[in-house]
Amino acid sequence: MNKVKSLFDPGHSEFSPQQTLTLIGLAALAAILISVIPIINILDYPFRLLLTLVHELGHGIAAILTGGDFRNFRIATDGSGLAYTAGGWRFVVIPAGYLGVAIFAALLISMGRSYRWSRGALGVIGVAMLLLSCWFGLPGNFALTSIFYSLLTVLAGVIFGGIFLYVAFKSTPATIIFFIHLIAIKAGFTSFSDIFGLIGLSIIGVKTNDAQSMAELTHIPAIIWAIVWIVAAFLIIGATIKATWFVQDDV
Repeated sequence: MNKVKSLFDPGHSEFSPQQTLTLIGLAALAAILISVIPIINILDYPFRLLLTLVHELGHGIAAILTGGDFRNFRIATDGSGLAYTAGGWRFVVIPAGYLGVAIFAALLISMGRSYRWSRGALGVIGVAMLLLSCWFGLPGNFALTSIFYSLLTVLAGVIFGGIFLYVAFKSTPATIIFFIHLIAIKAGFTSFSDIFGLIGLSIIGVKTNDAQSMAELTHIPAIIWAIVWIVAAFLIIGATIKATWFVQDDV
């Protein structure tokens, strides 16, 4: 216990791989407890909103990168979300939500080996979240429900962006490593669980989901796309873990 406490000392800034793995283990334990223990499961809700925000921004950024238009997006109080895009490569834009969360997890994992890289990543993500949420979270129309969800979207983006920036620039190195891996692990859990849920929705024939949109675009059944995405998510995150922790640096 004393060794763990010493890791979080403000003056502790150099970590061995074993010490970093200890912090990752603590982050994994926290992520599991938040996910499965009823008493503290309420803490899962902010992660749900955060990763829905990442999901919807994934659609929008993919649209922009493929020559389309990202009009706006919103998240709802139940953790669902919608992104409004036009043009772009729909074959890329549609899966960019679910796979965007997996890529987000992979990015955090790859940065998480070094607290300096972690600090920079959290700072960049915090600024991006603030700017993108304020710019694209504005309502597309002025219906009362649209304004409410837009305010929730902007508020969530400002809060999460602010938290990322605070941790990046005000927290101890150990807290930064712990935090970035807590977010990465929760993002990985969410990516897998959401896509597994999508497989279930595809089996029972629910029409309003990304897999069904891909089915309409390609005439390939929605369940096939859901399976392809879960495999892709495993490969993205698994390859990142391997490259980050199991590939020896050249001497």
